[in-house]
Amino acid sequence: MANLTIKDIARMAGVSTTAVSFVLNDRPGVSDATRKKVQEIIRQTDFIPNVHTRRLNLGKSFTIHVVLKQYTYGLFNQFALETLSGIFKEGKSLGYSIIFTLVDEHMECEQIVESVRSKDCDGVILNQIADPVLISQLQRENIPFVCVDAHLPSDSELPMVEVDYYDAAYQATRYLHQHGHTQIGFIGPETPVEYCAKTYNGFVDYLKSADISVNPNWVSKITFSEESAEAAIHALLEHADLPTAILCIGDAFAIDMIRGAKARGMKIPEDISVMSLDDLLVSRYLDPPLSTMTFDKELLGAKSMRLLYQIIQGAEHENHNVIYTTPVERESIKTLA
Repeated sequence: MANLTIKDIARMAGVSTTAVSFVLNDRPGVSDATRKKVQEIIRQTDFIPNVHTRRLNLGKSFTIHVVLKQYTYGLFNQFALETLSGIFKEGKSLGYSIIFTLVDEHMECEQIVESVRSKDCDGVILNQIADPVLISQLQRENIPFVCVDAHLPSDSELPMVEVDYYDAAYQATRYLHQHGHTQIGFIGPETPVEYCAKTYNGFVDYLKSADISVNPNWVSKITFSEESAEAAIHALLEHADLPTAILCIGDAFAIDMIRGAKARGMKIPEDISVMSLDDLLVSRYLDPPLSTMTFDKELLGAKSMRLLYQIIQGAEHENHNVIYTTPVERESIKTLA
């Protein structure tokens, strides 16, 4: 509905305009039932309050700045877009506008901080960024922030929302084993170090728990570049003794794996099975469709926005928030007898 006012929302909810204002500004003074009723009408009508009035009343910009790492390995940007969608949707429901800045590995920390300062935002979401200098600067300037999928150490006390990649790799390896595979290879990145360690350790720990040895010839550590992936896959497939299945830490790597195997006349999954972790949209349209571990990427973004909102409001919150994965069975895995 267009051109609705607070008076319209109040009339539809059967409450006062003051009550609607309290709900919009997340202030106490209304019952839970009233708050839920007003919020539901706001959601149904897509009501957007007058931001300028809210800014004047509360001394806030109601703007969140998302700092997003830009990868040259294109499919990872699709992952980020789904996360951004969750941030935008949750931000809208909380009355916030979202702006974002793309940064690459050559952008200096001070440039990023200056970009944050210039945007007059209430808080920052660092998407796949964990630069300690940048984080220290945000802390010194008392700018609320949340790290999203930033591959921080498990014992970090920074506010974060992350995917449990250790568990994802552990469960993916178990899934392959349940389909009869005991000769399993691994393709994953060397960096970020924490991310690599978690995924590789999940892979290795499951194999150990099943009393299966790790063959170093079937393990390829690569960087986030197409050239590195192709070289590593070529080297792995050159071995005379090949695994029956490969776990790829990312759909982009799995696509390169399938392409490299097909270039050598191999069939997927008849000659070698392939499993991945991301479940990007493209994975279901491959030939064959890719079996993978999936998780709600929009939820990852929504949780990060909700956590930042709680921090801005001074509300109680959990600093460490985890998203778990589940397997999606498609056609890239052969069940062995």
